[in-house]
Amino acid sequence: MNVIDYIKKYGDYSFKEKSFNEVDNVILSLLSYINFSNIVSNNNRNKIRLEDVALDFLTINSNTVIEDVPAVKDAIKVLKEVKSTKRYRDILLYNYKYVSSDESQFSCVTFELNKKVVYVGFGGTDKLISGWIEDAKMSYEYPVTAHINAIKYLNRYFMFNRKRIILGGHSKGGNIALVAALECRKNIYKRILNVYSNDGQGLRKEDMLSPRYQDLDSKYVHICPYNSIIGMLLYHDMYYISVDSDKPVGFSHNVTSWQIDDDKFQTREVSKFSRILDEGFTKWLDKYSYEDKKEFVESVDKLLKDNGIVTIVDFKKNLKLVFEVAKSAKTMNPKVKEMTIELLKIIVSLNIENKFM
Repeated sequence: MNVIDYIKKYGDYSFKEKSFNEVDNVILSLLSYINFSNIVSNNNRNKIRLEDVALDFLTINSNTVIEDVPAVKDAIKVLKEVKSTKRYRDILLYNYKYVSSDESQFSCVTFELNKKVVYVGFGGTDKLISGWIEDAKMSYEYPVTAHINAIKYLNRYFMFNRKRIILGGHSKGGNIALVAALECRKNIYKRILNVYSNDGQGLRKEDMLSPRYQDLDSKYVHICPYNSIIGMLLYHDMYYISVDSDKPVGFSHNVTSWQIDDDKFQTREVSKFSRILDEGFTKWLDKYSYEDKKEFVESVDKLLKDNGIVTIVDFKKNLKLVFEVAKSAKTMNPKVKEMTIELLKIIVSLNIENKFM
């Protein structure tokens, strides 16, 4: 069964009757993508039930076409499923925050499961190109702006209460949850029960090898589809949960495709595709300095901005822009061209491998 099937099967069980688990974590991490502006408060005084949040959101957006990444569309489908269930309807939402600029994109919301435990969900990358560029910056910069916002969020909202905390997110949101746990204040860190990264990218090598990361090990849960792409990026621990998906490479990042047995994900051996990607990208990371990576990312960012590309929707609506970006790439300096070619070689090798899988 998938996430939707899980909700239908266990929606009538409270968290007292069936404890919070890794599947619940994925569901809340997906809901964290939704823009709850003007519905969920940005403070911890005005809390609103998930059922009421869903009704307000669906009413406001009843005639709106949501142009965003697939995760947002899936999140809305899941919201419709969970809104009236015994398990989820009375979860309280508050402390909603969304920040976007030309350089960064960040979103977060608190889900209060009961009076003692909260799940802090960090949204992944949405349609803004600035969020995708920020993902790329993680290869040489730590912390990025979204990380800083997450650390401030935990320190601000959880410094003076005794609640136990579960952190989680999907894709970029999983990476942000990880860094927020690593860098928050000690008294908050002690109250963290688990940190879930659902197919989130890793860290720079020195950050992954740091004592603070090693200390987090018992709390950290990294879940990836068996043919993962995003979860294999940057440096990451080899001990992660590899789960089955009913979607092919490129679509298995979608958590609604992950297969479930009871209240756990079905495990499956990591695909050869993911191993090749992991090895190839790690070699690329090792080969180039932080300055090289910065120059590469800034060159790509400039190309996109110069061609008026602000969201991923811009690509879909105007294919001419894609060709303009490709033409502009010819002006890149030799180092950036070399790095681009090396990445293309990895992609080509993956495409060849995928044909024979």
